[in-house]
Amino acid sequence: MNIEDAIYKRRTIRRFKQDPIPIKTLKKLIDYARVAPAGSNIQSIEYIIINTPEMTENVFPLVKWAASLPKKDRNPEVFRRPTAYIIVLVNTNIKKNYFEYDIGAAVENILLGAMKFNIGSCWMGSFNGRKIRKLLKIPDYYEITHVISLGYPDEESVMELYKDSFKYWKDENWIMHVPKRAIDDIIFKIL
Repeated sequence: MNIEDAIYKRRTIRRFKQDPIPIKTLKKLIDYARVAPAGSNIQSIEYIIINTPEMTENVFPLVKWAASLPKKDRNPEVFRRPTAYIIVLVNTNIKKNYFEYDIGAAVENILLGAMKFNIGSCWMGSFNGRKIRKLLKIPDYYEITHVISLGYPDEESVMELYKDSFKYWKDENWIMHVPKRAIDDIIFKIL
């Protein structure tokens, strides 16, 4: 898959087939993140890979799903939950602040890299950090910034032109629709 296809086809996926993702593939996604740009090249982002059924089940209730959808449609069903997670951490012993851009670049590399392997992903910022810290025994000098859920897609998500709302929604066939603004609407000036 070329980079343009990956960029346009990458959509958030919240329902997954239950085929496991090989650890070699998960490590490759972390490798893509590793080479992302970082301010002053200070590389403070670290990761936890979760891919055992027991641990994925322990993490699942600690993340929040699809706030824009009606409550009944938010959480993936038991047989469609993620088969892996990547927990994104900042080691504050290395870098105490101004790491947000570093995280964005690294996570985007993971999400786009997942497309190469036909893996669906969901970049999550709403989670119970206190319970994740306790479950995974994460020292206090790490800031837990995001959780990325991963698995082979078991739903379809399509991009459509923004009309009246930024809210994503599902149609009667359970296809997720994600509105995006038109290119001419987001170019402020051309000089």
